[in-house]
Amino acid sequence: MPKYVIGNWKCNKNEDEVEEWLHYLFESKAIEHATALTVVLCPPLLYLREIEGRIAGLHLGTQSISPFGNGAYTGAVSALIASQFAEYGLVGHAERRKYFGETDQTVAQQVRQLIDAKMTPIIAVDSHNWAQQLSLFDKDELKDCLVMFEPPEAISTAEGGKAADLEPTITAIEKIKAEFVVKAVLYGGSVSATNVASYLGHPSIDGVVPGAASLDPSSFIDLVRNAHAAVNDPKS
Repeated sequence: MPKYVIGNWKCNKNEDEVEEWLHYLFESKAIEHATALTVVLCPPLLYLREIEGRIAGLHLGTQSISPFGNGAYTGAVSALIASQFAEYGLVGHAERRKYFGETDQTVAQQVRQLIDAKMTPIIAVDSHNWAQQLSLFDKDELKDCLVMFEPPEAISTAEGGKAADLEPTITAIEKIKAEFVVKAVLYGGSVSATNVASYLGHPSIDGVVPGAASLDPSSFIDLVRNAHAAVNDPKS
């Protein structure tokens, strides 16, 4: 099964910067050639339609979604609306919990909305509460979900983890896989082109979720190429 690279732009980029990013990625063919990967981009919702279909092999996702369906929910975007342009939906990110007050119960509602809209949920869990966070779902709900493990201390830092720091992460990811049946478990936390091979070269890590490294097109191209090489040859 291909491993995942899921870029999270967060709240960044204007339209000109989006076009520049698309130009560099199109010219590089990096995603098209990365056959060992499933590459997903989660831009601000405004840009989903603009990006859709522009880069061969690039899948799209949302950074959050309404916990409600269509209806009288001013300012909300439902999974059903987003599913016109996106296949994946990221929910439960630590920044959504911190700044927008989203709770485990909110995330559970969002996941069910994504499943109903036939989108693939990416459920972010943290290093302290992952068992509690995942216990809100039944087996049928989790089996097609991706889980993103994100240590709070590694989010939005200038430098991602080194190979020597991986042991606690690997232990946690293996525990998640032992206790819950999910489609894949990803690592999120300051992933970069220089450290991505350390993560994807390990058989227990099914993918990565870079944030800042997905914004600069050159950095993201390098990250995708290094990730592809690491998956094709874990010993390289």
